[in-house]
Amino acid sequence: MSRPPITVRLAPDVPDLAALGASSPEDLLAEPPRVVTAARLERVGKLWRVPLPGTPDRDGQQHEKPRGAGTGQLYLQRYGGGWPALRARLSHPRSTSLAARDWNIACHLQANGVTTPQLVALLEQPGPLSAPLSVLITRELEGFVSLRTWLRSPLDSAARERGLESLERALEAVQRCGVALPGATLDNVMLQARASDDCVALQLTNLGSEQAILRERGLVRSRLPTIAFTQLRGASLVSGSEPRRGARWVTQLQRELALLAPTDGARAG
Repeated sequence: MSRPPITVRLAPDVPDLAALGASSPEDLLAEPPRVVTAARLERVGKLWRVPLPGTPDRDGQQHEKPRGAGTGQLYLQRYGGGWPALRARLSHPRSTSLAARDWNIACHLQANGVTTPQLVALLEQPGPLSAPLSVLITRELEGFVSLRTWLRSPLDSAARERGLESLERALEAVQRCGVALPGATLDNVMLQARASDDCVALQLTNLGSEQAILRERGLVRSRLPTIAFTQLRGASLVSGSEPRRGARWVTQLQRELALLAPTDGARAG
């Protein structure tokens, strides 16, 4: 009896799996991933950091040509199947797998003006109980540092104030769109410390798209640094009748912030 096919969803700017350095979906579901840049894979906690084809190594050497998805680093996260994955089908937003759940949460946040890592690919391998093994691939955020790193760096009062104001606005935006992020910590909430290394043409394209979205919502772009939320695992949508559950993770993040920056901890809230 043949096995059901692996389902693959790619972001619009990714033409095919070859652009990610893979020959088949099985290559990206493998542990470790079987990609053309396998010699440069890095394990980062539970994630794999995967260079796109054509990305120079640490010495600046390029070992292959880009294949259509640009260069840079990807993060690949695996999610188990079986009973734990059933949670994706039984909680909001209802999704076909745990990876799909995080994909859907990221789309919801981005649609509401909250920054998350750019989505690249979603793969689901059918398993028992309709709870598949799944993989989520995102792009690494360039020019961002964790809030913990940022708070421990030398900062003048104006820069600190701008960063904390940006964090306050970002937390309000997440709560306003009804998302709880229980995994958010000072180590995985990121702040843009420098501009991206993208080419000027791409920056202009991105800026134009961003301004169009802001105009639709009647918003104005500020000069505050961008805040990004990278830990979506365990995230969920909460209803207006669950204000305490929706705010609990924010309170925990505020406590962490107050311990590291007692003077400014109350600012983000």
